[in-house]
Amino acid sequence: MMPLPRLEFCILGLLALAVPSAQAAEPACDYRLTVHGAAASSLDISVGCADAGLLSQLQFADARAAAFVMRLGDLDNEAKFSIDLDGLAADIADDDGALRIGRSLIVSPASVLPVPVGGDVSLRLRVVLMDGSDMALGLPQDDQGRYLLRESDLRAAGEWVLGHFDRFAVPGEDGLDVAILDAPRAVSNVVLQGWVSDVAASNARFWGQVPTTPKLLAVLPESGGSGLPFGRVMAGSGATILLRLGANTKIDQLYEEWVLVHEFLHLGTPLMRDTGIWFNEGIATYFEPILRARAGWKNEDAVWHEWLTDMPRGLPALTETGLAQAASRRSYWGGALFLLLADVELRRRSGGDMGSEDCLRAVLREGVDVRWRWPTARMLAACDAATGATVFADLARRYVYGHEPLDLDGLWRDLGVSLEVDGTIVYDDQARLAAVRRTIVWGSTTDWPPIGAYRAAVN
Repeated sequence: MMPLPRLEFCILGLLALAVPSAQAAEPACDYRLTVHGAAASSLDISVGCADAGLLSQLQFADARAAAFVMRLGDLDNEAKFSIDLDGLAADIADDDGALRIGRSLIVSPASVLPVPVGGDVSLRLRVVLMDGSDMALGLPQDDQGRYLLRESDLRAAGEWVLGHFDRFAVPGEDGLDVAILDAPRAVSNVVLQGWVSDVAASNARFWGQVPTTPKLLAVLPESGGSGLPFGRVMAGSGATILLRLGANTKIDQLYEEWVLVHEFLHLGTPLMRDTGIWFNEGIATYFEPILRARAGWKNEDAVWHEWLTDMPRGLPALTETGLAQAASRRSYWGGALFLLLADVELRRRSGGDMGSEDCLRAVLREGVDVRWRWPTARMLAACDAATGATVFADLARRYVYGHEPLDLDGLWRDLGVSLEVDGTIVYDDQARLAAVRRTIVWGSTTDWPPIGAYRAAVN
């Protein structure tokens, strides 16, 4: 069958929206942040604004900070503050506000930054480090070395890491800074650097480019466990991935985990929340095992085993409520099932040459990534424009804004894949959509050189 036309030029009309959040806006305020103590025990802040009247409007977004902030008064059109970071971290004690780990500290800028309220002000931050301290921020910088953050992005901005911590850049991943907070762990910096580099390379290969720069990966070691218990992405002006790492985790466990691959996938798509989290989380949930298979860390049987086992968890979101009304716990696999349906239909129409990943890449090529905020309908329209079809709109009408029955068992039969009682995957190459099935994991090619030294066991 002839491939669908690639109508990426149609997307251009869909991308005429507000200035991306990484770009500075006026009016502006200049900040000088001075970190004291090798472990970042306190922070002095001086604020000067082009409109001096903004100084009277300075407030901390996180009310919990009030007890640990002293306003030192205003001098020469600057407001001066001193923040007891030790006290703040001891009081809040979580990574949503402030948390101390050994000689390092992770803080939300909303907890430590006084900002003018009532207007979208550009914040230009200059950092001064005292006593051998360090600081890592996932924010863009101007040609004067100032970090840029918009007031409207403050609550969405990722955390900062201060004090004494390990840090490294990632070869081949321009603009990625990794900060590992100060706690014991089984894996060395060399191992972590290699693993993060491999995950980043897998992600860049999927997207066809490095999405979203600059960015910070903040790694929080946790005692008494292994694996990756938690990850999330915050994207206000820049992007920050927060990752919890079990202190006992070994190298093979890192490559068998899905969490960081999932979070890196988020970097390539705009944030869509008007119909819930299903689209963002569905993209990351669906494509994560595909990326790991293409990197050599998961075999094809394991991908289908995961889908046959877990896709049914998302079925009620499509058949009972519609994805726009689905509970969060159903949105991950509900969104993944939506992406599978789109993938199957696009590959059926194109003879396997085009899938839902093509629309995602087309949007990213226009510069739209996790720092952008889009309504769901815009992304659906962009995907249909990129693939020259109405697959996404048709599926959305049925399963996002409405709900109707879906024969998932019938879909597996048509694809020619089944799960035996003993966990074995069986393929039927005579099934109606067997040719489509063979392109879902690998795309239109099976030429995927493995990434890194780790290899999945072959069943």
